[in-house]
Amino acid sequence: MNTDCKLIWESYSYKLITELAVSKVNVQRLITKYGIDEPTARALIDRFNKVEGALAKKDIFAYGNIDELEAAIGAVTTEREKTTKGAINVFESDEVKVLLIRTKEASIKNGRGTHWCISYDGEDDEDGGGDEHGVVGNQFYTYFLSIDLIKSNEPSIYFVISKTNDEKFSILKNKDGSYDYEEIRDKNNQKVKLQYIISKYNLQKSIFKYVPITPQERLRATVEIPRLALAYAIDVIKGRWPEAEPCIMKDSDAAGAYALDVIKGRWREAEPYIMKNPEVALAYAKDVIKGRWPEAEPIIMKLLEIVPWYAKDVIKGRWREAEPYIMEDPRLAVGYAKDVIKGRWREAEPYIKKDPDLWYYYIDKFNL
Repeated sequence: MNTDCKLIWESYSYKLITELAVSKVNVQRLITKYGIDEPTARALIDRFNKVEGALAKKDIFAYGNIDELEAAIGAVTTEREKTTKGAINVFESDEVKVLLIRTKEASIKNGRGTHWCISYDGEDDEDGGGDEHGVVGNQFYTYFLSIDLIKSNEPSIYFVISKTNDEKFSILKNKDGSYDYEEIRDKNNQKVKLQYIISKYNLQKSIFKYVPITPQERLRATVEIPRLALAYAIDVIKGRWPEAEPCIMKDSDAAGAYALDVIKGRWREAEPYIMKNPEVALAYAKDVIKGRWPEAEPIIMKLLEIVPWYAKDVIKGRWREAEPYIMEDPRLAVGYAKDVIKGRWREAEPYIKKDPDLWYYYIDKFNL
């Protein structure tokens, strides 16, 4: 058996071993375990076999209940659809294919081997320097939805992919019918002339149509970038965007701003997320609640730097529960005495004395 035949046989054998058979035994086990009827059990086996290789639990009987199993199958199916349905074939010849790219996942898959930031597949670098090509995170939605200028071009993104070599080109078609000539790039991210691509592959410009973004596509992007949904609600809808709120609330910064600038009041459903960030919780108490937020105070107290600000701007007086922590930092203690107590703070003086410069300032300030 030659190598190619052996690989095909091994792949087929693996499928035979791992694929769940639609047998009476298996169907009955599913009915008993998950409380479903026979047609549902048979359909479930077929759906499970299609995604089994991508599942963490590869035993259909290992799930706690039918909801957990359905969620696992659904998650894999959704991710696959983002890749397959996110790339629409608008033209193909023996030499080239042209894809209209609608999702980040499709951009990553079909842009492999390029240096395009919209096809970058990796995490942001901790030092902010990006990858070896200077790319910091995937920027697909920055272009697709014009994040920085929310009412701007929102271009349609096309990939021209050679079928005879490794050449790839990206082309952006703007809402007004023009091309973003600065962003027509080859696989090495070098600018190229649109006419070069069209001539080389005998393409018609009419292939590259502007395709407006659908509400569903815009909503899907908010799962990736909640702050985009915030900007869209503020600048375009000019009001609440209920469909996007479950995504927005999971980003504490976006949720706090949404409450302040869109709802213009408390957003109680999002408060468990907002209070996870002490700085956002402080701003929310000050600008939205306009008073103390007892539920968030233990969280705020964990970031000692902002504790005096909460006392000054929210409580507008002493925060006695936090004072034992504040006084241990001479710098914060002096600021607290000056801005909150507005006078001498005897209990903190042994700590302030540990910093000669601050102690000199303190005794001068209060004429000691």
